[in-house]
Amino acid sequence: MGQHNKRFRLKLIAGAAAMMWLPAASAFEPFTIREIRAEGLERLDVGTVLTYLPLSVGDQLTSQTSRQAMRGLYSSGLFEDVRLESDGDTLVIFVKERPAISKFEIEGNKKIGGDELMDSLKNLGLTEGELFKRELLDGVEQELQRQYYANGYYDVQIKTTVEPLPNNRVDLKIDVTEGKVTTIRDINILGNNVYSREELFEAFKLDKTNRWEPLQKSDKYSKQQLGGDLESLSSYYQDRGYLKFEVASVQVQLSPTKEDIYITINVEEGDRYKIKDTKFSGDTILQSDFLKLFLSTKPTQWFSRKEATESANRIEAALSDVGYAFAKVTPLPEIDENTKEITLNYYVEPGKRAYVRRINFSGHGRTHDETLRREMRQLEAAPFSKSSVERSRVRLARLPFVEEAEVETQPVPGSDDLVDINFKVKERPPGSIQFGVGFSGSQGFLITGSVTHTNFLGTGNRVSLEVSNNSVSKAASASWTDPYFTNDGVSQTVSVFYRKADSVIRQSSGFNYNTIGTTLTYGIPLSEYSALRAGFGIETTAIDTFANSTSDQVLEFVIDNGTRYTDFEFRTGISRDTRNRTFFASRGSLQSLTLDARIPGSDLEFATATYRMQQYIPLPFKFFVEFNANVAASEDYGSGKSQVPPYENFFAGGSRTVRGFDDGSLGPRDTPFDNPFGGRLRTTSQTEIVIPTPFESDQKSTRVSFFYDIGQVYKSPKDFDADKLKNSAGIAFQWFTPFLGLLDLSYAYPLNDESSDDTERFQINFGTGF
Repeated sequence: MGQHNKRFRLKLIAGAAAMMWLPAASAFEPFTIREIRAEGLERLDVGTVLTYLPLSVGDQLTSQTSRQAMRGLYSSGLFEDVRLESDGDTLVIFVKERPAISKFEIEGNKKIGGDELMDSLKNLGLTEGELFKRELLDGVEQELQRQYYANGYYDVQIKTTVEPLPNNRVDLKIDVTEGKVTTIRDINILGNNVYSREELFEAFKLDKTNRWEPLQKSDKYSKQQLGGDLESLSSYYQDRGYLKFEVASVQVQLSPTKEDIYITINVEEGDRYKIKDTKFSGDTILQSDFLKLFLSTKPTQWFSRKEATESANRIEAALSDVGYAFAKVTPLPEIDENTKEITLNYYVEPGKRAYVRRINFSGHGRTHDETLRREMRQLEAAPFSKSSVERSRVRLARLPFVEEAEVETQPVPGSDDLVDINFKVKERPPGSIQFGVGFSGSQGFLITGSVTHTNFLGTGNRVSLEVSNNSVSKAASASWTDPYFTNDGVSQTVSVFYRKADSVIRQSSGFNYNTIGTTLTYGIPLSEYSALRAGFGIETTAIDTFANSTSDQVLEFVIDNGTRYTDFEFRTGISRDTRNRTFFASRGSLQSLTLDARIPGSDLEFATATYRMQQYIPLPFKFFVEFNANVAASEDYGSGKSQVPPYENFFAGGSRTVRGFDDGSLGPRDTPFDNPFGGRLRTTSQTEIVIPTPFESDQKSTRVSFFYDIGQVYKSPKDFDADKLKNSAGIAFQWFTPFLGLLDLSYAYPLNDESSDDTERFQINFGTGF
């Protein structure tokens, strides 16, 4: 039997005179088997042969049972060759065992393969210890060549070597000489009259070789990429009204040296069609006037396949929201060749209304099923809603102890109106014990320690204990948050805190203060994206001043209000959050307005209002704009004297407000020391264009951006002056490191700094707690 022949020949003793190993006069006669003997065995024993032999002693050997025996032995995969002979009433089985693979190597395949290829070959049986099958090795050689051709390597040379070894073993080796990738010498389009070649090439990713681009990749030929470009070419025409556009033929010619490829594309543009009208047919379920709201295909517009498909998808989504999970909408163009107009008929096939039988969760480890189930906006036994299922997935993904969540809708076997919803979650570690060192431009070096668990005992409750110590302050805090204090989703947070500070920033205005307090805050959901904040707090603060080192402003405040204060705080606010993630978001927005007031009966009576906005705007090629704005103001409402304490002043400058200026350096200064003192109005904004990085496509832990910052601090809200706003521009890098927390680097160029400003172009923050 030839090595390259994949068809196995069955050698039967049938009395044929042509068989050299039988007497010419012998004839095949059926007989009853009295004994079975196997010849040619090396590693195997006769029992293994008998396992695959569908005959036994006492059976009759005939032409039919002989064929069955041969099929059984060959199908075992253990033998290269098998033949049956008779020795009287003894059945003699001559076999040639397949050799065992002693070693298998593949070398030179840098562009195709890797660990994935080796795993595939192992699963096929091409690995040490398996039996060698020549046809399998030939198939691998042909598949490797096909893949190299598909990726433009037409000069590839693949050589397979089978080296026999003692004890019926073999060494296998595949040597690959890849050669150079075949490049595109020219792409020619024939039959295009409406659009020029240059216009059509906008739809192509492939391009001919340009000698002025030494790192060019678009000239590397790929069969798959050419197919994608032809589809893009069809879309280019059909999205501009050419409904009947066709690629008539494609010729790909390889040069004799196999180094160059010439591509010729013949096209038939056809006529251009406008939309005359749109209509709906089939079982529309919803009112036609309502369905028209989802259409982007309007009368008098040129036909666009893309817009027709997107319109159909939006109608399908609308139907799925009312229970028709398997609705299908097909845009059918009805053509009037006389006027070159199209009536787009959206044919609706809703199918049966689907109901959710069961919602299942997997991958959630110790998290209670109920902790995940309470995030569901799709309910069991309710009509299926695609938007509710997707919103449920997003809510799971936003949980602090869930890294990602996937969802799959499966029809229930034997039913045409029931589905199961299967959520698969990937958890991140919910608890952490951290001790670290960080650095902040405004606070110097930080020593922090914290114990946090965002999924305490699998309930989703958050427990946190944190202490910190830096050059200007010491602090400790503890909190407990129950996100579902009530079944309606009202959250409750209880916290206690202590803080001792030498100053409000590094440049001291000559006073110390100690604060201890507690707060109770509730979050009340108003809608799927909006929530109301309400709570109460109490705190006690003491201020110490020093002769000859305390600023005039602090002394004036102490003279008017004393040095010890007990305040009762009412906390309220409202927010709307549509971000896709709470950390390193890339789309959606956040708006929040808070109002915290020291109520009558407090030693100090003042209120603080803060408005915060984050907006994420996607741009082409995975770029997006991140816009952060913050306005904060405080005002007293008690007696005529100021009751806003200096430790509640706002500051600006630094990585979180206006980069390029020293942390906290903007705005009013104290007298007579000329240190930053802060003010009662702060307005800042940061606009960033986030650049996709090559080493992380989803941008969940690293970011690079160009930014423009603007902002200022004023003594009071009435002192606002737009001409005094400071602005800067530069580049920033953020990385959420495994050990240091968030690393924030920026290089900024102040655009309107003055000689009196404290500037700092390169700024760094890292660690947690600031």
